Amino acid sequence: MNKKILMSAMTLFMVTTAIAQDYIVNGTIAGLSDGTVLEMVPMSHDREKPISTATIANGAFTFSGDIKTAEPRCVFVRVKDSYGSITIMVDKGDKITMSGSASKSNASDGTTAYSYTNIEVSGSALTERLKTYQQKREGLDKLYAETHDPFRSLSQKIGAARQAKNKAALDSLAKTEEYQKMNAEEHRFFTTVEQVYSDAINENKDTYWGPLLALYYMSYFTEGQRAMFNSFSLTAQNSWYGQKVKSELYPAGDIGTAAKEFNVKDDKNKVYSLADLCKGKTYILVDFWASWCGPCRREIPNVKAQYALYKDKGFCPVSISTDRSEAAWRKALAEEKLQWPNFLDRMGAADVYNVRSIPAMYLIDAKTMKVVASGEDARGTSLAAKLAELYK
Repeated sequence: MNKKILMSAMTLFMVTTAIAQDYIVNGTIAGLSDGTVLEMVPMSHDREKPISTATIANGAFTFSGDIKTAEPRCVFVRVKDSYGSITIMVDKGDKITMSGSASKSNASDGTTAYSYTNIEVSGSALTERLKTYQQKREGLDKLYAETHDPFRSLSQKIGAARQAKNKAALDSLAKTEEYQKMNAEEHRFFTTVEQVYSDAINENKDTYWGPLLALYYMSYFTEGQRAMFNSFSLTAQNSWYGQKVKSELYPAGDIGTAAKEFNVKDDKNKVYSLADLCKGKTYILVDFWASWCGPCRREIPNVKAQYALYKDKGFCPVSISTDRSEAAWRKALAEEKLQWPNFLDRMGAADVYNVRSIPAMYLIDAKTMKVVASGEDARGTSLAAKLAELYK
């Protein structure tokens, strides 16, 4: 082939590829200083790795890269290692411009959080479409406030009675007309939420937008949503978003399945596998938790009680924290005084088990390495009953 023709062909291929695959996102966000590292993270219930990072210089930033999936990406734009984000859609060939403002605060676990306002995005028709679904959720946020604000005083009284474990006060409040009205309003609100979400998802069940919206609207899935997934077209089910939904509805750690191997690292950088943790034990309870998770910490007394009963028979909990803040994790450890192995999840153990909500608990037979109980069956009275059965 003539050298000039070959060079022309290569140039055409490179230009065509850049047009078809490359995206560029240019932006400015007031309130973020030069040197701030931003990341673009795929939207899902998993702890996804960034697909692109950018550093603010002279008040501006640029993301660029290739879309590696067949579908466009719904992504969170956020400051690295912080809470709060801006959600946009990025497709092959997009040239997007965005702007806005950010204000900084601290979350309850000590992690930096940002609130974003005055967001403007241009150059992305898919982001405009996403906005219509965001507005539906914002409308529900407004409805939530309208529903709950009239009962703020009652809610505070209920909260105080629960904290004080005052059953008589709770029973008395439950008999009031205001309490009955609040329950009716809450039922109406959640019925509306379910209808709005279902309508949006069902309108899009033939494309990737169906599972995308399921992930966007819902914080977690239960077995009850399997019918939703089965109603999606094969195209939707096989999309990147569809596979994310499927992995959550049919997770690792189902009862009777082989427990998936994972690795954790202690303070001395020694790595332990699941097999290592099972050595010399009869059953282990893998508990994914976090310092800020109220239900997780309320479960600890029950686990302590079971540990006291069966530790001499080879039962051993293994607590793996999903905290972002190591300081918050260590503070919780000092408060809880746990007597079994504890790790901060530095090696993605929670990702192996597709953990999206906590507590996530798995009771594992240390000899067969199979899951014998998980979820609600590995907590509270169900855990106590299961261990009593196993150790009888």
